[in-house]
Amino acid sequence: MTAPADKTFIIKRGEKEFFQIPDKWNLLTFALFEDRPGRAPAGDLAGGALRRPIGSDRLTELLSPSDTVAILVEDLTRASPKGTILRAVLDELREAGVPDRSITVIIALGTHRGLTPEELERTFGAELIERYRFINHDCRAPDLVPVCRLGTRRTVKINRKAHDAGFRIGLGSIFPHPMNGFGGGGKILFPGIADFDSILDHHFKHTFNQGTGLGKIDGNPFYREIREVARSARLDFIVNSVLDQEDGVGHVVAGDPVDAHMAGIERSKGIISREFDRKADITLITSFPYEEGPQIVKPLAPASMVTEEGGTIILCADFTGDLPDPFVDSFHRFHLEHGDDLMGAVLDHFSNNHLIMEDGAIDFNMAIGMTLAVQHRFRIILVAEDIPREKAEKMGFIYAADLEEAFDMGSSLCPRPDVHIIPSGGVILPVLRAP
Repeated sequence: MTAPADKTFIIKRGEKEFFQIPDKWNLLTFALFEDRPGRAPAGDLAGGALRRPIGSDRLTELLSPSDTVAILVEDLTRASPKGTILRAVLDELREAGVPDRSITVIIALGTHRGLTPEELERTFGAELIERYRFINHDCRAPDLVPVCRLGTRRTVKINRKAHDAGFRIGLGSIFPHPMNGFGGGGKILFPGIADFDSILDHHFKHTFNQGTGLGKIDGNPFYREIREVARSARLDFIVNSVLDQEDGVGHVVAGDPVDAHMAGIERSKGIISREFDRKADITLITSFPYEEGPQIVKPLAPASMVTEEGGTIILCADFTGDLPDPFVDSFHRFHLEHGDDLMGAVLDHFSNNHLIMEDGAIDFNMAIGMTLAVQHRFRIILVAEDIPREKAEKMGFIYAADLEEAFDMGSSLCPRPDVHIIPSGGVILPVLRAP
């Protein structure tokens, strides 16, 4: 397959960057999605979904003026137009007669950082911030309320404001997720508004279990337990954006947390699945749309699905935020102590709930564990202009200053490789054709 320089590109900062691969490289797949019709406005999609919920009555029929409502909204690590979707939901609640004072909007952070007042206003607008009560979830708050137990017997606690509300609505996004199969659904409640210890228990127990993985729902214990917790904690209704390959909203589903989520997953598969004939020696993939902190390594999951064992992954990462020294040092220490068997050591840490990054957030520990597992199986060349070479190498990556240097390194490792190029790595579900 030929790849002229004016046709082959990756997406960086939301823009196309064109390039030419080396002449001796054999391009198997350029995972560009076919052009689709223009998107309908997200607000229109949300309004239509709310008028035709799946597996549920409309909110206007479920609620009355005497009800109290908690709306759980995903944080800034997700790209959905949260303000637009929230406005559509609030319009529906207004039609049901629910007073503004009876509505609380909870940012479902899980163990992530809270949104600043400036971020809240930028995301939702000053009018909504002034009109409704917005709070950041705190996974270590002393007043979290017990709701159920995990399979490990660990008690799950959730945000008190959400627990005390008479009705709970979750606003999330559906896209491939490396452990849960797909985002959205019950994840907005667990881990979204849960306590640190139960999130840690669940993630460490199920991340490397058989059945857990990108795009997997059936037989996935990670997903199954999240679904069960959401049901036990009474997540009543969801509104989920189905993200397309450009990280825009391709569809919106609303209704029952299981039925609507499954319908959204089928929509997502139709939008972002891409077939690959076989595995490649080298896979070039971008982190788009992920660019904040540890999120940038998530595309290593789809890349590992289509790369030959022992092959090379070139990760072109946009990066904002920070990779704190304890995060980088945890990688470095782990490589020094367990370089001969990274995977075995990761499994040992996770099975014993032992944080790799002590005193670190769970998302940082998950990023470290998942990355080390991929580093155990593949060589990873990191191209990230905003990450210093020293940091990248301490994390166990082979560092390249730009694509040209990465191509030279790839050629030295495999002179005539078969190659996949995935220009948008964060929103893709690879499907290997049957032999």
